Amino acid sequence: MFASLRARLPDRNLWVVYRTMIVLSTAYGIALAVMPMVLQHRDLGADVVGELASFFALGLVLFAAPSGAVIRRFSARWTLTVSIVGYGVMIGIIPLLASYTSLAIDRFVDGLFSMGAWMSGETLVLWRAPKQDKALATSLSASFTMGGYPIGAAISFGISSWLSPELRFVLAGAIACIAAIVCATGLDPDPKIEHEEPSSDAPTSSGSILDLAWRIKTSCAATFASGFFQSSGALFIPRFLVDERHVPEEQASVVVGLVGLGMLLFASPAGRLGDRIGHLRVMRMLAIAGLLGMLAFLVLDSFVAMCVVIVIAGGAITAMPPLSLALQGVIAEPDEYTRTNSIFNVFFASGLVVGPFLTGRVFHAFGGSAILWLFAGLWAVFVVLSVVFRNDDPRRALASR
Repeated sequence: MFASLRARLPDRNLWVVYRTMIVLSTAYGIALAVMPMVLQHRDLGADVVGELASFFALGLVLFAAPSGAVIRRFSARWTLTVSIVGYGVMIGIIPLLASYTSLAIDRFVDGLFSMGAWMSGETLVLWRAPKQDKALATSLSASFTMGGYPIGAAISFGISSWLSPELRFVLAGAIACIAAIVCATGLDPDPKIEHEEPSSDAPTSSGSILDLAWRIKTSCAATFASGFFQSSGALFIPRFLVDERHVPEEQASVVVGLVGLGMLLFASPAGRLGDRIGHLRVMRMLAIAGLLGMLAFLVLDSFVAMCVVIVIAGGAITAMPPLSLALQGVIAEPDEYTRTNSIFNVFFASGLVVGPFLTGRVFHAFGGSAILWLFAGLWAVFVVLSVVFRNDDPRRALASR
C-alpha cells in the first residue's frame, strides 16, 4: 500500500512533512490529555477554561491572514520549524505559569504558533503534491496529523503513574522540538514557484484578495463549516447525550475519539475519490452524510446506534477540510498558494471561534436538540452552495463545456 502511495506521491519532502506532523500531533495529544487536569488542579472554573480556549482561538484568527506574507518572506520550511519550536516552548512552560494573565498570554501565543505550523505545513503539501493527486496528498496529511492525537493521549495515559501532569507538558514540548528537528533537517529549501500562464479559456489570475477569495469561495465555505462543527460539536454533542439522551458521562466522552476514528476511515478514500470525480462533488456527498447524521440523532435512542452515526457523520464532516484544501489547490496557481491558504485559514479559524459561541447560546436558549438542527442547517446551506457554484471545481467546469 505504501509503495503505491509513494509512487503517486514521489516527492520525499511530502513524507518529511507527514512525519513532522504525526510527531507534532503526538505532542498536541499529550498536552490536550493533561490540560483539563492541570487547569482543574489550579481551581479554574469551566468559564475560565473556556476563556483560555478563546485566547487560543484568537491567536489562530489573528495570525491566519498575515501568515502567508510571513511564509513568502521567510519560507514555508523555516516558518514551520520556528512555529513548532514556539509551540513546544509555550506548552513546556505551562507548569511555570500561575496567574490567569500569564496563562492567557501563553494560550494566545500558542494559537499564533499553531496557525503558523498548520499554514506552512499545508502550503508545503500543496506545493509538493502533483496536481492530479492533491486531495490524496492533503488527505494523507490530515490522516497523519489525526493519527498523532490518540498516540499522544495513549502515551499520556501510559506514563501517568511515572510523570505528573505538569511534567507531561514538558515532555510534550520536548516531542514538539523533535518534530522541529525532523522538519529542519529533512526538508529541502522551498521550491521555486513559477507562475503558470493560463490557457485562453481559463480565468485569469488576479492579485486582489477579494478576487482570490471569490474564486475559492466554496472551499472557504466548507472549511468554515468544518471548523464550526469541529469546535462546537466536540463540546456540545456529549452534553446533548448526557442531558437529553441520559447517556453516562463516561460513555459520552468517547465522542471525540469516534469522530477521529471516522476521519481516519473516510479521509484517504474521500481524497482518492475527489481526485477522480471532482473535489466539490465529493464534498457535497460528505456534507449530505453529515446532514443526515445530525437528523438521525433527533430520533435515535440506542447509544450503540448513535456511536455508529457519530463515526459515519463525524468522519464524513471532518474529512472535508483536506478536500477543501485540495480544491483551492487546483483552483489557485502555485504562486498564489500562500495568499489563498491565508484566506482559507481565516475562514477555518473563524469557524472555530464562532462555532462554540453561537452553539452555546442556541443550546442554552433552546436545548440540545436545537443544536442538531443548527448543524444540519449549516450543512444544508453548504450543499446548496456546492450546487449553485458547482463550476468552481475545475473538473466540473471542464466537463460542462
